[in-house]
Parts: sequence; C-alpha cells; structure tokens
Amino acid sequence: MKKIAGLALALAFAGASFTAAQQASRHAQTAENDPDLKEMRDYRLSMDNIQKYVAAFKALSNDPTATCLKDNPPGNAKTLAEGDKIIANCGHAAADIRGAGLKPHDFMVMTGALVGDVMAVQMKKQGAIKQYPDTISPENAAFLEQNYDKVQALLAPLMSGSQ
Repeated sequence: MKKIAGLALALAFAGASFTAAQQASRHAQTAENDPDLKEMRDYRLSMDNIQKYVAAFKALSNDPTATCLKDNPPGNAKTLAEGDKIIANCGHAAADIRGAGLKPHDFMVMTGALVGDVMAVQMKKQGAIKQYPDTISPENAAFLEQNYDKVQALLAPLMSGSQ
C-alpha cells in the first residue's frame, strides 16, 4: 500500500511540478506563446474525462510495472512530448491509461490542466487570488466552480493514496 500511496503522490506532485514550472516561467512563456501551456489551457474538463483520469491514475497506481513513473515522473519533463515518452517507456503505463479510456498524451495534458485549474479555483474560493491566471480557461473555471465538490470527491482518493 505504501508503494501505491507513493506513486499516487509522485504522479500528483509531478503534475503540480510541471504546471508550476510552466507557470513560473510565465513571464517568458504564456498560454499564447507556449504550445504546452496553450494545450493545457484549451483542454476542456468534464466529469467524464475526470472519471477516466481517476481510473487511469488508479490503474497506474496498482500496476507494479509502472513504478518507474515514481522514479522518473512525466510531470517533471520540460515538455508534454518528453512526458509522453516517459509514459511510453514505462512498463504497461500507456496501456493502463488507454484501458481507462484516455490517450497517454491526454493524461499528460489533463494532469497539468486539472492540477493547475483545481488549484486556481481553490485559491479563488479561499480569497488568495481575485481573478484567474490566463492559464485557466473561462470554461474550465466555470465547470470547476459549478462542480467543485464533486471533483474534489473524485480526486480525494488519489491524494490520500487509498485506491
């Protein structure tokens, strides 16, 4: 169980690291001039794709051949394409993701979008920010605001490591 929790945290923090790293260099890179940031911003979240994401995450967490993602998190890659290669070269990781109904690339994009967007909505709800950064689309902001509790409930097991 510790392996599962460790992998869950590694993947979650890897996604956060990717998003944070992309946003930290935002003065040079924006969603307008960085294709990875633009792709994450333009990805439309839905309950269906979040459920598929959670299923993929759980499959990866339970796959002993996917522990290489813990040692080399795809979210630490400099680009989405590099993250895609890490997933492709990690045991059955790509098959686990496809088995949940997502393409591995969409899993990468969604990790960045979901982590960054949920974090932004949470910060706004807490009053830490007044307006959303340009890395979250108005559509995803509205979707997450309307479905915040449902999304949090879906994501909670991933953060606690109880898959």
